[in-house]
Amino acid sequence: MQKKLDTYPFLFTFNKKQLINTTTIKERLSRKPHDLFTPHRTNFHMIYLFTEGKGKHLIDFKELNVKEQYILFISQGQVHAFDPEETYDGRALIFTDEFFIRSGRDQEYFHNSMLFNSIQQPYFNTNTDFKELKSVFIEIYNELQKPADRFQGEILHNLLYRIFLLSERQFENQQQTLYPDPKNLQFVARFKKLVEQNYKIHRQVKFYADQLCISQRTLQIATSQILGKTPKEWISERLLIEIKRMLVYDQLSVKEIALLTHYEDVSNLVKFFKEKAGITPTKFRNQFKSFVL
Repeated sequence: MQKKLDTYPFLFTFNKKQLINTTTIKERLSRKPHDLFTPHRTNFHMIYLFTEGKGKHLIDFKELNVKEQYILFISQGQVHAFDPEETYDGRALIFTDEFFIRSGRDQEYFHNSMLFNSIQQPYFNTNTDFKELKSVFIEIYNELQKPADRFQGEILHNLLYRIFLLSERQFENQQQTLYPDPKNLQFVARFKKLVEQNYKIHRQVKFYADQLCISQRTLQIATSQILGKTPKEWISERLLIEIKRMLVYDQLSVKEIALLTHYEDVSNLVKFFKEKAGITPTKFRNQFKSFVL
């Protein structure tokens, strides 16, 4: 049986004061190459701006083809791994919740942003914003080289915000989304938080609508506009990815997973998994055994 999936903490380098760090992808890989080539979690968020080369990046059982001038956002807790055959390079940036969320406005933005709250992995072409984004990564690197003072944290925070806004504009344009209703944004932010806290126990849309004090219809309109999914689809997809992680990375039995996800009958979990993944849990585990080697 494999050991439980590793979760890596935030890594300080030359600047010991700020919970944000940036370097090149090649430099990041040179530190712990074997660890980063195997699936792992982190307790911080990551952004990769690819500038050259080819390869793949594995995130929650999906392989992304690395492309120049594409940007990738990986949320805290997602399972991912670098390609040992990679030839790509670019800018890598990591930061914690504590660093970015300094006010109610920051919290509202971060919890509403699709860059770190989407089951659909945010990976997209930066198009005309590539050069500007690359320059902001370098600005952050240069600022981190300076002695820390009372201004540095806010300067870095503003630069990170700039990366978010430039990226989100490109992401929304490519998704062809209309400007969302602010009320729907609030409903969805609260809904996603509730799902994260309760999806292993509560899978009925009514539970979440009741918690939000809105009708199921209102919740469905909000998630359809903001997420492009029904509430039921969002809950199911969140549960599915966690079952996949338990199967492959935590090496739990189907019976153990059924207990953890509050399925009274194991057959119901198997039926759910097969319906959503198109394969039985056991076959899925066998298919992805190599991910934990």
